Amino acid sequence: QKIESFLVDVSVKQAVDETIKDLMLSWKSIDILVNNAGITRDGLLIRMSEEDFDRVIAVNLKSLFNLCRAIVPHMVKARSGNIINVSSIVASTGNPGQFNYVASKAGVEGATKALAKEVASRNIRINCIAPGFIQKPMTDKLTETQKEHILSQIPMKTMGKPEDIANV
Repeated sequence: QKIESFLVDVSVKQAVDETIKDLMLSWKSIDILVNNAGITRDGLLIRMSEEDFDRVIAVNLKSLFNLCRAIVPHMVKARSGNIINVSSIVASTGNPGQFNYVASKAGVEGATKALAKEVASRNIRINCIAPGFIQKPMTDKLTETQKEHILSQIPMKTMGKPEDIANV
């Protein structure tokens, strides 16, 4: 089996469409799509800029629309496919200072449910995973107080590692 990756700004529809068009010229089918794009631009709502809100929504949620819109027709034609969308535990718990991030990840979960109902009859599986806090550059920015609060709510008292999610 062969796996390929592409560098593309997934928040830009034209860039996604061109990449998928090029990909389909050589591959003829797409078996799996993992929507894992995610950024944060944290800040309290009253101080959050429209630019920070828009960028998080574009990368975390619009990218899912762009990629699914470009790839699902190929999966429908093949009557096969798997899409895995990555959300976050904060989509259901909320998190202060992350109005934009939480909204984007809750949107990912809702979109997953809607799309699953649209394409299930075509043998396309859509799933969503919502990891807890994972050690990565985004969580490295947290203060010690924030980290202590998070760890107090985790039964194992430790953040997960990227490979914990990748192995799923």
